[in-house]
Amino acid sequence: MQKITVFLIDDDVDDQEIFAFILSDAFPQVDCVFANDGLDALEKLQDVSFNPGIIFIDINMPRMNGLEILKEIKKVKRFSKTPVYMYSTSNENKVVEQSRELGATGFIKKHIDTDVAKEEFQHIIAKLKL
Repeated sequence: MQKITVFLIDDDVDDQEIFAFILSDAFPQVDCVFANDGLDALEKLQDVSFNPGIIFIDINMPRMNGLEILKEIKKVKRFSKTPVYMYSTSNENKVVEQSRELGATGFIKKHIDTDVAKEEFQHIIAKLKL
């Protein structure tokens, strides 16, 4: 598998570290890039040289929540084929449905058990056509 850039938009630094640990353990060829909130993410995504292979977005964040960021990402043509997964501690049906309606590829619940999370990420990243 070739090198892939995974972009996580999450305001929780601990969650960023856990995410990076899980992905680097499962996929040494993954390069994790982080944004601390939606505005930071939009700034990074405006750089045309930045082309993540997959994007994960936390839902509950200050300044701009995950659903608002998802709407903005879906307006950018160059990300039209980029998988975007919502990544949250909450998996309420209403939020999951809203995410799908806004164009999210899928929804992942943040797991306390890193092995369960690792399996989910392996399944998702294995589906990418790289």
